[in-house]
Amino acid sequence: MVNGAANIGNVANRIAMAIMAAGLAWCLFGFIAPGSAQSAPDSTTVVVYTVQPGDTLWRYAASITPEGGNVGDTLDELMRLNNLDTVSLHAGQRLIVPHEA
Repeated sequence: MVNGAANIGNVANRIAMAIMAAGLAWCLFGFIAPGSAQSAPDSTTVVVYTVQPGDTLWRYAASITPEGGNVGDTLDELMRLNNLDTVSLHAGQRLIVPHEA
């Protein structure tokens, strides 16, 4: 009877090892396999602006806000697109700017 119990334990160990090996292979495949990215259906065309000496984010936002538009909304969008925590800019900094086609 001891032989039968040992044999069952051996089979269970092999099954467990096979499951772990398959899981590891699945994880490694996820790191190796190329991924694909889909752009959002409402994607925005952007341009890059290089900040000039003396530029302020508010003044720049005002210059690109359409007539009758809200400068505050443009400022918020610039901060969001550029992951800005502050409105401070420095010369040479590059900003991603929404562009109406």
